Amino acid sequence: MRKTIIFPIIFILITANTLAGEFDGIGIKLGRNSSIFTGADIPGKGVKSLVGLTLGGFVNYKISKRLSLQQEAYLTTKGAKINIISDIYLSNIFMYFELPLLAKMTFRSESQLKPYFFLGPAYAATIIAFNDVAVLDDIRDSDIGIVLGGGIEVWKISLDYRLSQGLLNFDQSADNIDLKNRTCSIVVGFKCFNSSSGERQ
Repeated sequence: MRKTIIFPIIFILITANTLAGEFDGIGIKLGRNSSIFTGADIPGKGVKSLVGLTLGGFVNYKISKRLSLQQEAYLTTKGAKINIISDIYLSNIFMYFELPLLAKMTFRSESQLKPYFFLGPAYAATIIAFNDVAVLDDIRDSDIGIVLGGGIEVWKISLDYRLSQGLLNFDQSADNIDLKNRTCSIVVGFKCFNSSSGERQ
């Protein structure tokens, strides 16, 4: 588990600091998740979305006036409710340590209201997976996904909507199972520190 987390952290830090030119700020983020399972092998009689939380922080590096590279780190929940019989649902909750690395494009950078869009990969290490009955031991210990979304920034506060799609089958109970995580999040951020240097053109 320690290697699963440490190696991606080292990779992301090296990549970000190599590609990015100028430190532009650091902050915290808190959000609400709505997650569900996707794929051909949906268990039970169907699934419903599961509400969860995401909590973490970010560091932003400016590449140009509009383009920046944003490292993020979160504790986040994913999962879904599985319809096992009649109207009875079993909540399956996965907790991850997630590391997105996002290319962020900001528009109207001189104004107070700044719209932005972002896209990038995310690595997630499984911390624990459980349902209403027991701890699950057949869940993959890591996941790789794609994160995309957009939002607005006013002063030091940001609000964004993001979609995270897992690319790996998380269920390891049998071979060739097609079952992945999908999570929609509304996230509020606060930039605790801004770079005092001028904008790079």
